Amino acid sequence: MSRELTIPSGDTRLFALEDPGGDPAVLFLSGGFGTVQNWNRVVSGLAAKHRAVRFDARARGKSGRSADYTAQAAVEDVGRVIDATGIERPILVGWSYGATIAVRYAAQQPRRVGGLVLVDGAYPISMFDEAGKQKVRAQFRRLGWMMRILAAFGRSARMSPAESADVVIEMDAVNGELRADFAALECPAVFVLGTGGHSGATDEEMRTVRAAVSDAVETNPRVSVFATAPRKHTQILSKAPETVVAAIEDVVETVSLRA
Repeated sequence: MSRELTIPSGDTRLFALEDPGGDPAVLFLSGGFGTVQNWNRVVSGLAAKHRAVRFDARARGKSGRSADYTAQAAVEDVGRVIDATGIERPILVGWSYGATIAVRYAAQQPRRVGGLVLVDGAYPISMFDEAGKQKVRAQFRRLGWMMRILAAFGRSARMSPAESADVVIEMDAVNGELRADFAALECPAVFVLGTGGHSGATDEEMRTVRAAVSDAVETNPRVSVFATAPRKHTQILSKAPETVVAAIEDVVETVSLRA
């Protein structure tokens, strides 16, 4: 049964769930507006083989609001969760925005991470010009009412449309800088790619983004592609959890062989 935790973090507090299991532990990092609930099927698929920790990022799910929603604050929150739970060198499993944060944390704190599983995210490419940024801002202004309703049920972010847009725009900028982060990795990292587009990008745009995986692989021999899940970006965790679990076990095996 999951244990609930409240973890202080700067001007807020983070809601976390911990499921018992063996080592190495697995720490899950959600998508930009996702919550701990997105990982239910993946955690179930681990079948308590590994200790599993997941948490809601600032203003997402049951975590508190904050004055700081920057990527660096999100990176530092990973360290706070590791400290609070006492897990050592966990496997970081990040989906979308969470994958970007996982790579950046592992590059900044190489001694604290055992390995990475990057689920349809952390592609080292920036896509937004000024027109693209304005498109993102307009999209979140349109979606603001829906996000407020979902947030009331703990299924989205309690952020303003402007704050939400800033998160996405900054993520795109950070992704454009990730080649250096991949080059700095000292742990194995595998990608699980998705297929198709989603509400924020067309099929063609997502093909361009996913093609940048080759740049990540070329920067570091520790980085590879594990699998392509025949699911759209938003469906991988719920429709292909077995692929994510298999990727986790692949990284665990690689880590054990190098130990």
